[in-house]
Amino acid sequence: MMSRKTKRRLLQLVGLLTGLIFGLIRPQQIQQMYPILGIGVGIGYFILIGIASDKERSLDDVSWFIPVQMLMYFVIGGAVSSTIVLMIELYTN
Repeated sequence: MMSRKTKRRLLQLVGLLTGLIFGLIRPQQIQQMYPILGIGVGIGYFILIGIASDKERSLDDVSWFIPVQMLMYFVIGGAVSSTIVLMIELYTN
């Protein structure tokens, strides 16, 4: 059986790979999604900071911690791949 940390890392990897693939296939669409996704992840992490500072609760107790991390890794993967694709298009034309 996998530990919580291993499961979390695998889900982060799924978010990263999904972002990479989506960024390669639809670079313009993912660029338009960044403001919404970035604000959502930022607010999520802002709330998580308040929970993490509470000594009685752990981040493992928060059910939406992993989806926020997956979304953050999706944004990172999409940013990397879409930027590469758009730069190639810009300089090859």
